[in-house]
Amino acid sequence: MPIFEKVLESRFVDQYGAALAPSFGFVDSSAAVEVDLPGTPEQVSAAVHAVVAANKHQVAGESDDKRTIAVITRKTWLSWELATGIEITPTAQGSHVAIYVANMPGRPTALLDGKKNKKSAQKLADQIRAAL
Repeated sequence: MPIFEKVLESRFVDQYGAALAPSFGFVDSSAAVEVDLPGTPEQVSAAVHAVVAANKHQVAGESDDKRTIAVITRKTWLSWELATGIEITPTAQGSHVAIYVANMPGRPTALLDGKKNKKSAQKLADQIRAAL
């Protein structure tokens, strides 16, 4: 494991990192992206799981039919983990996918987090589309 990953995964960063970072708690960090994809809900769900595994994110939970998935993105040097919800609904042409992204509770919020989270949601949608 590279030294950078060891530092990011350390208890010190988890325990004290949020306290040392400036936080703008009044900022709404939530963002959403909705896309229509040509695959069935089962194919889209499989693509979501492939993207999550490829990006080393963590599935926090999912519904029995695997159409609602909660994901926690991995921590990077430039951002804390993000809470991500993915809802897949069948349509006549394939599937409708809604992706919701927000900062993890207890993590600091920056002024541009809403904009950054919108980009993260769009990037995830593009990765799912490519995985199909």
